[in-house]
This record gives sequence, C-alpha cells and structure tokens, in this order.
Amino acid sequence: MTRNDAREIMMQILYELDAQKALEEAKANQLAGERLPGDHAVRGGKILSAIVAHLDEIDNDINKHADRWKTSRMPKVDLAIMRLACGEMRYCDDIPEAVSINEAINMAKKYSTDNSARFIHGVLGAVSKGKQNE
Repeated sequence: MTRNDAREIMMQILYELDAQKALEEAKANQLAGERLPGDHAVRGGKILSAIVAHLDEIDNDINKHADRWKTSRMPKVDLAIMRLACGEMRYCDDIPEAVSINEAINMAKKYSTDNSARFIHGVLGAVSKGKQNE
C-alpha cells in the first residue's frame, strides 16, 4: 500500500465519521487500525487523531480562506479532503505542504468534481500562505 492509498482511506474515514456525527479521536484511531496495514495504521491513527482533536482550528482555517463558503455548507467529500490536507500541513513535518495540497487536488479529481479540485486548490493554497505568514 502506498501513502497515496493510505491518504485515500484516511479521507474516507474522515468522511464516514463526519457523516455519522462521530468525529472522535478513539473512533478515528480504531478505524485507522482496522483499515490501514502496519506502519500506515500507526501513522494514519496519529494524523486522524490530531485532525479530530483540533477540528475547530482546522475548520477555522478553512472557513477563513474559503471565499463565501463555510464548512457547514461544503460538500462532505471536499471537506474531508481539505481537513486531511490541513491536518498534514499542521501536524506532519515530514510531508511538504505542496505534496499535501497536490494529493488533495488529485483526490478531489477522483472523488469529486473539477470545480471542487480548483476550489480545494485555492483554499489550501491560501491556508498554506497564511501559515507561512504567521
């Protein structure tokens, strides 16, 4: 399994937890352990736990940089993709921000629409620039 495959599973877990209104660290860790093999399970569990623990901060970043959109109105797939990318940018020092953004765009093209890919690119680019300016 590649990191790309693991990312897609983590995005699906975030989507599922959000749809079930069960965004909890323990549940995220459990699902990562069940669906990701070996080292991916440990790494995925840490990333997902960090995202869930800091969900308000991540959503605030997205809301701040999403022109005329709020996370409550966004398509859930797009939101899961952006939450994962923002979590990687915030909590994974070993992943360059450009890689997180590029992977998010690729997932949007695969799981959502071309318009979503452009929107996600714009939001994540602005989040990255805002983070660099802090």
